[in-house]
This record gives sequence, structure tokens and C-alpha cells, in this order.
Amino acid sequence: METFYILGTEYPKQKPVSQIANDGRLNSWIDANLKWLKDTFGEENLVSCVLHMDEKTPHLHATVVPIVTGERIRRKREGEKKYETKSGSRLSADDVMRRTRLHEYQNSYAAAMKPFGLQRGIVGSTAKHQANSEYYRQQVIQYEEDIAKLQADVEKAQEGRNTILAWFGKGDLAKAKKELADKDRLIAELNKQIEELQAEKERLQERHKSEIEKLRNGYQAEIDVAIRRAETAEQQSEEKDAVIDRQRKQINLLDRKANPQRYSLSSGAELVRINVSNYRNPSLHIWTRVGEELYEDTKFQIDYDVAQKHFNGLITDEEFVNAVFEPQEQVNEIQTQLLGTTFMLVSGGPAQTHVGTDSGGLSSDLPWGEQKNRKGNRKR
Repeated sequence: METFYILGTEYPKQKPVSQIANDGRLNSWIDANLKWLKDTFGEENLVSCVLHMDEKTPHLHATVVPIVTGERIRRKREGEKKYETKSGSRLSADDVMRRTRLHEYQNSYAAAMKPFGLQRGIVGSTAKHQANSEYYRQQVIQYEEDIAKLQADVEKAQEGRNTILAWFGKGDLAKAKKELADKDRLIAELNKQIEELQAEKERLQERHKSEIEKLRNGYQAEIDVAIRRAETAEQQSEEKDAVIDRQRKQINLLDRKANPQRYSLSSGAELVRINVSNYRNPSLHIWTRVGEELYEDTKFQIDYDVAQKHFNGLITDEEFVNAVFEPQEQVNEIQTQLLGTTFMLVSGGPAQTHVGTDSGGLSSDLPWGEQKNRKGNRKR
């Protein structure tokens, strides 16, 4: 179904519907609207037409069923292959509400309303729709200006009344009384108009407040939807990250089994963890363990390309350490003895034990205080 709102808008150069109602012609106006609706859409398609008096301007709400009997527009344009059903009575809001029809409705309705002093809107007008909240706001401002003018008129009338009171005892008493009564009536009328405008202003302020609240609630609803979407996307992202992390761990485990040499230090010691503080100007800090014996050492200004390979995951931690530290540099003297290994330098001969930052001290002297024989997490 389609609903039409038939309004009598207050245009300055037209007789408003409210004035038509005041003139006692509201029923005639309604009859003319019913005739136009029946002639335009068919009496059998007019479901209802209700008069609304809840606003300043009386208006009608009409509901029609968009039943048409002519040939389908798309059939004519796209041919029988596209639409094989026979033409006949059918529902088609597209036909009833297409642009050309709306233009025709405006023209024919203006002709039907001409006897009541109503005119068609400007064809091709560039006027933009004004939101109800903005309309109410402007009306409130206008009412405030009108009230201020009426209050000024009341003050002038009061001054005139005071002048008339000064006439008592100085002239024609009957004339003074008549002038005084006229001023009192004028003041009463002005005060009544002020009261009416004040009431209308308050009513519009409430409507404006209601419209603003609707907009605010609408925006808040959109914000809530956006937040829920973001939370859902974040949750899905976290779930995907968790899956990826599990897959990486599985790949790492399988790679360790398939390529154990990639996860072994050339010295035979266990790599506890490593640290690279800055991959742009890289230095490598290592911690190794043999039995209960722990050792640490650092090399500065290491090969940039090797560090980048590690950063990009192309080599393992152990491969990184093996590329930077010689086997004898990965352990201290005690660890060497525990391993029972003799390292040979490039120049030949037995290796001298490399002295690191802790000089082969006991594990209790190490800064991280780790004394248990377990493999810690590696940090980069």
C-alpha cells in the first residue's frame, strides 16, 4: 500500500487550509480531495482517508492500493522474453510512484484545489527539504519576535491608558471613560494574543525537543550498531590470530622434528633466550645453559643482513646465534668442561674459553635469578 499525505501548507500568497476551515469550507475541501483521490487512483483502490487536526494546518492521510491494469513498463522496454506474464490487474508501486506520475499528481491536484485558493508549488524548484526540528526552531524564534512586538504594543496602550486617566477632572468624563474602555479592550486583546503565542511557542519547543531527541536516539542507535560491528570484527580478528598462532606453533614443532639442526647451537649448549634491542642498529644478547650452568654474552654492531633475516623469520634463533657467535663464544669454561668439548680456532690449537659479561659466574649471580634447570621462553 502507498500512503499520501495531503497537506495545506501555509504559503504567504495562498489561502491556508486553516483559513478554509475557519471559513466553514473544510467539508468542501475534504470532498474535493476525496474526488481527486478516486479519480486518480480509482475508488476501489482507496483504502482510507483520515482527517488530522493535531497540527496547526488540517491535513489528510490517504492510503491507496497501487493496482494498475496497463502494460508493464519493463515489458515494453525489455520485451516479452523478460516478462512472460500477461498484462492485467496487478500490484505495481513502481508504476504508481514513478517520477512522471508524481509530476502529474501535483498538476492535477493543484487544479482540483484551485477553487480553494491553493496553488501548485514551483515547477523545478531548487528548494531543499527542511527538517522538522529546524522548522520548529525557526517558528519558535518567529513567535518570540511576535511576542516581543505585542508586548511593546501593550506598553504603548498602557501609556495611552495612563494619559486618559489624567484627563479625568479636566474635560469630558464620558469621552474619557470611553477612551479608557477602548484601551482596556485593546490591552486585553493584546494580552490574549501574547498568551496564545506563548502557548504555541511552548508547544513548538516541545516538538523541537522531541525531534532532536529522535535524531539523537537515531544517531545513538547507529553508533551502537557500529560499536557492535567493531566488537564482532575485533573478536573475529582475535580468533583468526589465535588460529594463526596455533598453526605457527604447529609448523614450528613439525619443523623442529624435520630439521633439528636448525634448532641446535653449534657449541652443543642449550639456548635459553636472546634479545635484540634494535634491528636497525643490531646487537645480539644471548643466554645459554649447560646443565645448571648459565652464561650470557653480547655482541654489538652485528651483520645487518643477518639480523634482518632473523627479524623476517627466515632463520631460527639458534641459526641467528650460530651466525653471529663462534661455538667457543657461546659458552664459558665451566660449560665447556661439562660439554667435554674442545673447540678449535680458525688459526688452530685449543680454544681459549671466551669470557662473557658474567665471566663464567654461578647461576645465582645472573641478573634474571633463574636457577632451575628448565628451558625458558625466548624473547626477541
